[in-house]
Amino acid sequence: MIKKLIVVLAALSPNFLKISFYRMIGYKIGKGVKIGYLTIILANKVIIGDNVKIGSMNVFKMNELKIGDESRIRSLNMMLGPRNLILGKRIQIVGPFTFMNLAEDIELDDFCGIGSHSVFYTHGVYLPYTEGHPRKFGKIYLGKRVWSPCHVVFLPGTSVGDDSIISAGSILNSTFPENSFISGSPAKRISNASNLKKKIDDKEFQRRVKEIISDFARDPSLEGSEIIRSDGQLIIKKKNKKSLVRIYSGKIDAIEDYNEIIIIGRNLPENSNKKITLFDLNTRKTRLNGELSRIFINHLGTYGEDFI
Repeated sequence: MIKKLIVVLAALSPNFLKISFYRMIGYKIGKGVKIGYLTIILANKVIIGDNVKIGSMNVFKMNELKIGDESRIRSLNMMLGPRNLILGKRIQIVGPFTFMNLAEDIELDDFCGIGSHSVFYTHGVYLPYTEGHPRKFGKIYLGKRVWSPCHVVFLPGTSVGDDSIISAGSILNSTFPENSFISGSPAKRISNASNLKKKIDDKEFQRRVKEIISDFARDPSLEGSEIIRSDGQLIIKKKNKKSLVRIYSGKIDAIEDYNEIIIIGRNLPENSNKKITLFDLNTRKTRLNGELSRIFINHLGTYGEDFI
């Protein structure tokens, strides 16, 4: 009873108190964790890694909850049942309205992405088993780097191998090997998922990064700004501030001319200047150093580009 009361208090509290309340009842919570308002976490054992972000109005009620470093669970999702939910590193549960039934375990390995309105059922039973009706219980497992978009249903015993892609609206009820492109109701393996991925040479890489930068000019937050475009570069002037967004060209210069600079590319050099944010597409590391960089990282998310 006391534990449930503390969980309710945590749900209503700001983040720093929320984390303290959860640690008070034995939950192991890493550094940089943020949990949104009215999110309830009630489990016998909880281990949450570093820099995990959980949105508002989620419900987690289960035996054991494990969430790996850098994972993101957005708002309005529900995970309920007597068993365990195991989420690897850098999981993305986009939400809203993802539902997980934990009559048996559900495990999502590192780098999985789950779209909104997804449903995970680990049990199928309703009418009496002794009268001949079917019953199926089974763990659901998704391997590393599985991408599942919106409105996908996972039925008991489903297992999906690493590096697979599932099409929207599919219903899965069996085992699929790694590198599968999966589609249909019931879902079938259509081809190798790698067939959907284009090989990128340096010219195509440059073109795609420039496209990302150019498209940033359409971001609603930049409405009313003066924007000067050139190949692989945006100069943004707004409210007496001048900012630069550009592809990495082998050097970092012209710092004094701008209030904020964003540089994106591969193998970027170390830089400690607080005006500059680097987005390294090899290491996937960044350190946000300004308001515009926080807007730009959300823009990058629309291209599937994620950073630590």
